[in-house]
Amino acid sequence: MRRSIAIQRPARLSLDRTMLLIENEEGQHRVPLEDLMVIVLDHEAIAITEPLLGALGSERVAMVVCDVKHLPSALLLPYEGHGLMAQTLRAQIEASKPTKKQLWRAIVQEKIRSQARLLVEKRGMDRGLAAMAKDVRSGDTSNREGAAATLYFAELFGPGFARVRRDRARIAAILGEPVDADASTTFRIANALLNYGYAVLRAAVARAVVLAGLHPALGIFHRHRENTFSLADDLMEPLRVLVDRIAFDIVEEMPQLPNDLTPELKRRVLALLTAEVRWGGAMWPLDAALEAYAAGVRACLIGETKELAIPAA
Repeated sequence: MRRSIAIQRPARLSLDRTMLLIENEEGQHRVPLEDLMVIVLDHEAIAITEPLLGALGSERVAMVVCDVKHLPSALLLPYEGHGLMAQTLRAQIEASKPTKKQLWRAIVQEKIRSQARLLVEKRGMDRGLAAMAKDVRSGDTSNREGAAATLYFAELFGPGFARVRRDRARIAAILGEPVDADASTTFRIANALLNYGYAVLRAAVARAVVLAGLHPALGIFHRHRENTFSLADDLMEPLRVLVDRIAFDIVEEMPQLPNDLTPELKRRVLALLTAEVRWGGAMWPLDAALEAYAAGVRACLIGETKELAIPAA
């Protein structure tokens, strides 16, 4: 199982043969590059050398860079991950609409089923989501995904909870207005945990997409012209509950929530990358399951198979 690490204090990162060398006030620490999946850089006083960046690409390690507000703002991915990338790219571009619609149907169904399972686990009821998953049509033309999300988040975090994404928060900050004047600290921290966790999960999925020879900008459903990772956004949908579970547990366990995400809370969220998920009838480490999942999407897009196995979180 590959591991993921977050650097949250001043440090110098360099390459020491086949290892990541971390030098900080505590001394030197070495991590084999072959053991890494994702590195999160979350401090303004981190220096990194070019040879290390090149080695991270060669070892297929993704890197997430955070901004001054400690929110993920950039993602570095391996440039080449599959020997048949050109052939796969042509097939991805030429994939038929019916194929994409059926893939999206399968993804949305598994997403809603995963949400239903988490509600049963945490709240003792699924609010009808398991039944709703059966009603998803090709391409989700009736937007069962959106309807399920409304019920799901209100049941999981409480009535009145609404998702506040980074773009909404950024616009509000520019205008000097609160995102929601009535939002409780619980709701605000829950949203911050979800935003951070989803960004980390997105990086891991994008890495698997590239390794499968797929282009992350060519989505199945998500296709905004400014979204460089549309396909990663598509494929991560059923796995978002990995983040939701951690956010729920933190909110429920802490009697006094902080005003902002602390390094300890971020470490707890980052632990999602060490989770195990069910794929193909067995439990798999998340990194291996993501690679198998992305390879399955590739097989569907190039016409090798019509059935997509999706990891169950």
